[in-house]
Amino acid sequence: MEQLLAITAIIILGGLIKGLNGFGYALVSTPLLGLLMPIEQAVALMIIPLLAANAELIFRIERKELVNCIENFSGLITSLLIGATVGMLLLNWIPTRPLEIAVGVTAVIFSASKSRFFHEKISKISEICFKSWEPAIGFFSGIVYGASNVAVTVVAYLNSRDLTQEKFTATLAAIILILSIYRIFLANVTGLYAGNEKFLLSLLLSAPALIAVKTGTEISDHLPQKFVEQLSLLTIAVIGLRLLLV
Repeated sequence: MEQLLAITAIIILGGLIKGLNGFGYALVSTPLLGLLMPIEQAVALMIIPLLAANAELIFRIERKELVNCIENFSGLITSLLIGATVGMLLLNWIPTRPLEIAVGVTAVIFSASKSRFFHEKISKISEICFKSWEPAIGFFSGIVYGASNVAVTVVAYLNSRDLTQEKFTATLAAIILILSIYRIFLANVTGLYAGNEKFLLSLLLSAPALIAVKTGTEISDHLPQKFVEQLSLLTIAVIGLRLLLV
């Protein structure tokens, strides 16, 4: 019972962070869940709540936009699916500690990349690297996403494409929808849910996830955006360091 309450609290915390500034759910909740259970189970447990957390984004897509995104980014989506397959299959046999380190490092790097000191340098590097390496980037990003739920590189790549806000939103939503549905299927097939109980728990946790995101969004309307972003980044960095030092 205590573990269930702790899991729910972690899901709510991640949802609040996501609602406050639009990012950081996986970077908050996955590492924290990894402190309560094997990281592969934490990754699988987060798949459906992450889908729920992005429900508003996904429901905004029109059918025509979804088709256009799939056509225009078919290479990226295909390589992401292949990479996600590899990443999730790796969860079945690689030791837990390397995964914890990988997620922790990603969390710390992400926080640093958003700081004023590093942001401009990383933006220039991503602009140079991302423009002509879509399949490789998709494959690498898929591995990272499949093994950790972290989609930072996908967002960074889409940012480098100079898309309009509408196009960016539609493309990201389409990718999240496709990858999430596929990963739910794959997690079930590969036994990452460890039976129906884990799947049902993941499904039930989507409700507090959705409520937390909406609550965080409402709170953010009454707080300075800069304060919210800095607090969220600090939270992500602390969690990442905690996972590295555990």
